[in-house]
Amino acid sequence: MRQNRPVFLCTLFLLLLFAFSNVSAGDYSTRNIIGFSKDGKFLAFEEYGTHDGSGFPYVRIYFINVEKNSYASAPYKLVIENEKATESTVRNKARIATAKKLRELKIIRGNMGKQVISRLMTDLTVKDDEGDIETAPVELRFAEEIGSMYRRGDYTLKLTPTETPPSKDCDGHGYPILKLELTLRNNETNETKILQKDNDIPKSRGCVVLYRVQDVFVYERNVLVFISVFTPGFEGPDMSYIVVTGKLD
Repeated sequence: MRQNRPVFLCTLFLLLLFAFSNVSAGDYSTRNIIGFSKDGKFLAFEEYGTHDGSGFPYVRIYFINVEKNSYASAPYKLVIENEKATESTVRNKARIATAKKLRELKIIRGNMGKQVISRLMTDLTVKDDEGDIETAPVELRFAEEIGSMYRRGDYTLKLTPTETPPSKDCDGHGYPILKLELTLRNNETNETKILQKDNDIPKSRGCVVLYRVQDVFVYERNVLVFISVFTPGFEGPDMSYIVVTGKLD
């Protein structure tokens, strides 16, 4: 019976996830790529939304060192504690507040690279919502470019979530808490590299109960994998984003 408990809990969570996705509950962030620097060394993106419970709009802007797969600077975070405030208002304030940092990193707005994978929340093609999902890996295959007579590149991303003992903050939620490993395989050379392997879950990530690859971009031989991160929320599951970066070769 104990062996089946994580499966039951994850299945229950996903039933809640899809139920809440059709109503105004839970906090599902919207992600927007601000841009890369011309040389591809830095990336800025934002996520924004309205907190469940309080109804306060928020925005978080992340500055990424693409080469190091780390923050280039501390994220900028803003919440307007007013239920009548709008997401547009908080985003405009953040745009003004972060303009200097974007100039320092030479971020070019709208310089988004090439999107090679896009999975909307409505995309159920990959069966990552069935079975023993706390250990089942998910694989996605992509090329850098495809034309009528050619294809450039052939890669497979593999996301493997693994259960980890919950921290004090996460104990009591009733769901398995997950860390992740993300690998990239070059199918032409049969070489595999680890893009990210968690030893521990960063506190900023929260009590993660599900990971989902949502979008993949390539730019200047860099690959950027945006992953949806699901955590228990006040009125339903919350979803935010992390990005994992690495080199294609």
